[in-house]
Amino acid sequence: MPEAPVPSSNLSPVSAPSILNALLLRVPTSDRIAIEEVLNVRTTQKADDALAALLEFPADVVVADIGTSDFETTALMRALRDPVTTPRKGIPVICLLSESSPERVRTLVKAGVDHVMIKPISAEALRELAQHLCDSPMEQIKVPRYVGPDRRRVPDNSYTGPSRRGNE
Repeated sequence: MPEAPVPSSNLSPVSAPSILNALLLRVPTSDRIAIEEVLNVRTTQKADDALAALLEFPADVVVADIGTSDFETTALMRALRDPVTTPRKGIPVICLLSESSPERVRTLVKAGVDHVMIKPISAEALRELAQHLCDSPMEQIKVPRYVGPDRRRVPDNSYTGPSRRGNE
């Protein structure tokens, strides 16, 4: 009878991916509890508190929940995407919306949000998106009043409209 193979002692076990750090802005308790299962979180309720937390908490991603008002998220985005006031250039931002309209999503994207998720969401889907945004960051641009994701037309030749820039 052949001998069973003996496992090598020099093989290292496969390590689980490290848990991402997420700064949460105005995320309700029920959602926060679920998110805490898959991300290491710090919670804030105001944009000023979120900006201060980013100075000491090594957040990999910011998750902002827009309930009935976008005031705090708008204030946070204005400060995060301003090259003078931002505590962390290039940090990905995910916004959670209970309801969406194309105009609301466009406004958030113009403000510098990296991704918008429409509720209900799963904590695992949020973790996967956060991991993707950290592993494959969007191209960042810096202009006098904005630093953040590049929102210009992607160069995949999918645009079929008129060329407004000529031969620039």
